[in-house]
Amino acid sequence: MTYEEARKYIEYTDTLGSVLGLDSIKELLRRLGDPQNRVKVVHIAGTNGKGSICAFLDGILENAGYVVGRYISPTIFTYLERFQINGTYMDEDTFAVYLERVKNVADAMAADGLNRPTSFETETAIAFCYFMDKNVDILLLETGMGGLLDATNVCKSPLCTIIASISMDHTQFLGDTLQKIYSQKLGIMKKNVPCVAYPVNEDLMTQWIEKCDENATTGSSVMVNPSDIGILHSGLDGSSYIYKGNTYDLAVPGIYQIYNSVVAVETAYMLQKEGYDLKNVNISDGLAATRWKGRFQKLMDVPPVYVDGAHNPGGWRALRKNIDTYFPGRDLIYICGVFRDKDYRQMLEIMMPGAGSFIAVQPDNPRALSNRELGELAKMYIDSVYVQDDVDDAVEQALRISSEVEDPVVIIFGSLSFIGPIIDRAEHGCYKKDYHHGSDMEAGRGND
Repeated sequence: MTYEEARKYIEYTDTLGSVLGLDSIKELLRRLGDPQNRVKVVHIAGTNGKGSICAFLDGILENAGYVVGRYISPTIFTYLERFQINGTYMDEDTFAVYLERVKNVADAMAADGLNRPTSFETETAIAFCYFMDKNVDILLLETGMGGLLDATNVCKSPLCTIIASISMDHTQFLGDTLQKIYSQKLGIMKKNVPCVAYPVNEDLMTQWIEKCDENATTGSSVMVNPSDIGILHSGLDGSSYIYKGNTYDLAVPGIYQIYNSVVAVETAYMLQKEGYDLKNVNISDGLAATRWKGRFQKLMDVPPVYVDGAHNPGGWRALRKNIDTYFPGRDLIYICGVFRDKDYRQMLEIMMPGAGSFIAVQPDNPRALSNRELGELAKMYIDSVYVQDDVDDAVEQALRISSEVEDPVVIIFGSLSFIGPIIDRAEHGCYKKDYHHGSDMEAGRGND
């Protein structure tokens, strides 16, 4: 099987949709020899911050010399980003080999009258087989959606579990309240397996306590306490803080990244108890060296251009807090594209106050909301709304607009699905930087 054939098969399984429940993935893995039980796993669920926490934890573990596997979704730059070892993505030929192995088992299941595994179940099985064969020291395993019924929730005894930040997302599958969503995320917790949790408000605390009691981990599980964190500095260049007597520096900006990194620190403490040789210098150096693209990442200095993959209410509120903290009173120029199954009306309510210009784009995805529909909704807040069919044209237009205002900041957000190419082109210097006041704005207005 070639890589192209393998991807076509994944595209076919995409049409099968999402099937909640673990029967199919468990049967698939059983026929593959249960690889999920032959690799050491840290399992993480949550609405926002899973990737950031894993990036920090990966940095810590790699600094200590460990071989670290990561299974992530969604991806930003390439499909194969979801399978990586010490930051190196699986290559195309290897993916084709593993896909063929899993497909043969899926074909046998279908022949036996069972459901054919979905795309995420297939990818998850590939991940377990691949990381088992590569004998990674540890696998950082992100849930796809939810937790309790997520295809990744098949490991009998992970080293520990992590619950990241919770907010409203995927409500059609996970429930229409934070309590219901949190219950699904807590479903990855296992008997006698410690858990590290991002701080929650009082409304969710009872659920956390009850779940720890249920799993006999009250004494070993930890929820990060914000009062234990002493923030020394937080700016666009990163942050410094004191946690439990140790000082840590981050190169990634954002207040929420401090809390994400503390979750990683607490997880490192748990791994120490499991026998992993993680010294405090590994923790501090690993955190300081961590970079996480697509999360409040600066792409250009003049004008300042930032990109953030915020794609749900929790992410939008965190981005809004960053904007209010770091860019008060600045002329905000937005480039935004979003999926139609997201709460984009709430996104606009959160993000539009103070906006100067809004450029609507349409992600290259079947789930995308029309850029024209998004633009019409944005006009309820401001007059300077534009629509672009090409994201590069949107960036060039934002740069032109920036030359016409006094103190501009360009923010690109709304979905992870369209920001990868923007980041790549910006890093290669593909966008013009020679716009001057008085340039012809009409040339780039697109369909306004």
